[in-house]
Amino acid sequence: MLGLLTTGYGLNLLDRQIINILAEPIKRDLGLADWQLGALSGLSFALLYSVAALPIARYADRANRARIVGVAILTWSVFTALTATATSFVQMLLFRLGVGVGEAGGAPPSQSLIADRFPPERRSGALAVFALGAPVGAAVGLIGGGLLEGVIGWRWTMVCAGIPGVIIGALVLFTLRDSRSGKVRGAGPTAEIPSLTAALKMLLSRRTFTLIAFAGALLSFCNYGAMAFAGSYYLRLHSAELAEIGALVGQQPLGVIGLGLGIFGATGGALGALVGGRLGDRFGSSSLRALVLIPAVGSILGTISYAVMFTVPSAAISLAVFAIAAFFTSVWYGPGTLAMQRLAGADAKATALAVALFINSAVGLSFGPLLMGFASDLLTPSMGEGEGLRAGILIGLVGGVASGLLYWLASRSIDREIAEVEGASE
Repeated sequence: MLGLLTTGYGLNLLDRQIINILAEPIKRDLGLADWQLGALSGLSFALLYSVAALPIARYADRANRARIVGVAILTWSVFTALTATATSFVQMLLFRLGVGVGEAGGAPPSQSLIADRFPPERRSGALAVFALGAPVGAAVGLIGGGLLEGVIGWRWTMVCAGIPGVIIGALVLFTLRDSRSGKVRGAGPTAEIPSLTAALKMLLSRRTFTLIAFAGALLSFCNYGAMAFAGSYYLRLHSAELAEIGALVGQQPLGVIGLGLGIFGATGGALGALVGGRLGDRFGSSSLRALVLIPAVGSILGTISYAVMFTVPSAAISLAVFAIAAFFTSVWYGPGTLAMQRLAGADAKATALAVALFINSAVGLSFGPLLMGFASDLLTPSMGEGEGLRAGILIGLVGGVASGLLYWLASRSIDREIAEVEGASE
């Protein structure tokens, strides 16, 4: 089960990231501005992703989670392939909205299934393994997108990105079983699941949960914004160096960028998720504060790494530094997700993660790429296209510092609130 769900999550990130490596070819083909690129990679996707995640997750707390995940994978994969037919910004926007609806039903039910399958002392590690799908899927999207675009163009590359999800979605739909059988695990036969409104009121009344959710959103503001424009950044400021590297390895500059971002991002992100999960399992059992202090340190160090990545004069060094940034911005996943699940209680795991995803998308995914794109467009007339983009990205990194601060604030109340939640359920 864990392997299949992790693969599905990897395809989630593949379909989400591939548009970033293809940003410049899409921009030239459709005649887009940077803010429109930001809207396609962030706002358009996040709009319905945010709105749909809550009702889907609440339904998942009551219904067959495996079936929901399978349908979700099929949906976002089909819309990813349909993106290849877009001939205007509006058409591309509509297809990205469809991708967002599909992906809204992927992660929360998957994480809920995993949480029910593994005992508490192994959950952070299991969730960290699931999180490996993110860097690996993103890497495949970046590498595959960069390599294929030079051979078959961005449109057929999008078609190729959608095909694997159709296969995996069908496998999940027809082979994976939800052992819960419609009841909350651990609840009695007459246990009632609270309504969506009641669950939302309960979750948002917990200060620690809200702090963790917004901390993750601000970190995503940095991650999604930086990655939305990383390919464009390298092409605009390091094209000569990339051409030299490409001549040595037989690749176009975009292929070199995809290889660099994919390999270094996957390596750093995978190690970060695993290390964060192990640290969460080791220290979280004796100190609940560790579940948020680990992400706090990761957010600050990851933000510093991003600043170095976008300021060093060498593209090769910059790509290598990305591995460090990916490592530190991935350590939060296991301990941070476990903290939110424990704050939610047994009957609202998927809903809690959907609320976090809603906040994450509304703040991070929606506005990270969009505002960095706006900043780039505003600064380009005075600084030039390349330096304007660099400045726009660096301005947006302030979100990472704020993320670390919110995680630290959450550490001051997490012990008390988890004790209240788990004490009330006994």
